[in-house]
Amino acid sequence: MQGSIDSHIEGIVQNILEDSVGTKGEGVYLVAMTVKGSAVHRKIEVILDADSGVRIDQCSFFARRIRERLEEDEALSGTMGEDFDLVVGSPGLGEPLVLRRQYGRHVGRLLRVWYRDPEGVEHEVAGHLQAVSLTEGGGSITLKPQTAKKKGRQEETEDMTLELDAVSRAVPEAEI
Repeated sequence: MQGSIDSHIEGIVQNILEDSVGTKGEGVYLVAMTVKGSAVHRKIEVILDADSGVRIDQCSFFARRIRERLEEDEALSGTMGEDFDLVVGSPGLGEPLVLRRQYGRHVGRLLRVWYRDPEGVEHEVAGHLQAVSLTEGGGSITLKPQTAKKKGRQEETEDMTLELDAVSRAVPEAEI
């Protein structure tokens, strides 16, 4: 039962995003959604992103639209409870990238990436994202690895290209 409620709510969110093309919601897409709690009290968390990032006014816009639609939906009456929490936000710094599409907006930023080499050994690298190439079946990212800072001159590192299929996790980091 919980799975059907989750998919029904996700369908509502997707419809709202599609209906918002040409408005304040232009280019916004769903990254993740979770539904927790019982029929007495549910908590719904919706994470949205856009190729240029999501603004707070867009999160507010979607929170209002989603809440209205959930409260009106007859299929959900009795399964949502009288009081439910709805949180609409964007991925924060330190949150892993979930969708391939998210890489594009992080070009030039520092990422910490975990990946597997052809032998299956996992590695970790931090570097500035130089380029993203997305293809129908996959894609790749190009990083300029960060080196340990030494007194005097900074060592130059060669860019490294990683297939996205080999990347197990990528997290944007703050630069200090």
